[in-house]
Amino acid sequence: MRIFLLSLIIGLACCVQAQIVNDKIKRQYPTQYYFETSRSTVFRTLQENTAFLSIPLGERANEIPLNLWSQQMGVCLGLSKHTLIDAGLAWMQNGEAYSWKSTDTDSSFAYQTRYRYLALPVQFKFAFGEKISFSAGAGLIPALYQSYRQDQQWTNALGAKYDEQIKVNNGMNSFTLSWISSAQIELPMNPTLRLRLGVYYRQQLNNSYDPYQDYIHQSVAWGLNFGFAKKI
Repeated sequence: MRIFLLSLIIGLACCVQAQIVNDKIKRQYPTQYYFETSRSTVFRTLQENTAFLSIPLGERANEIPLNLWSQQMGVCLGLSKHTLIDAGLAWMQNGEAYSWKSTDTDSSFAYQTRYRYLALPVQFKFAFGEKISFSAGAGLIPALYQSYRQDQQWTNALGAKYDEQIKVNNGMNSFTLSWISSAQIELPMNPTLRLRLGVYYRQQLNNSYDPYQDYIHQSVAWGLNFGFAKKI
């Protein structure tokens, strides 16, 4: 799988180089590099892994969404006046949170879980407009698992505060695949620099955990992205 992802990156680089060399193609099919950051509300679907064990969700059924940042750099390769391929390299975060407080004492417990990935989002988009342009599209996000972090905070019955950070989870799937849909507007700042603003939704297609864990976990996220693009 890593060989496939590396080949995809090399192939995209070759496409970019080919368009730079050919001025006629560059004029007819505009191409641009970009960097953007995303503010996402992330959550998950969670169900018992009945193929292995049937363990009730317990308190995990009460988890709540978490707001996280992700970043992406990439290139938009023009295919025609109104179609393009948007492909990039992303540092992507998924996760969920939990919060509980006792009604009788000062006891409480909370955590925020983050799953971090190196991803290669690829979307096919339709675009319209010249000075101010609009685009919408859909695609896939193959991703390689990088790290896990869970920040825990709790208080005892007397209100004393404690915290802990867990960075090891040996039950993670090393590869995930998600689908994504997005809409975006681009505003000109000068003849070559443009401001990118957009919204998106993505949903994971396979399990975040390995096949022998208690649950089937699939991340979902929706949010806003903003950044800058430079025409070439």
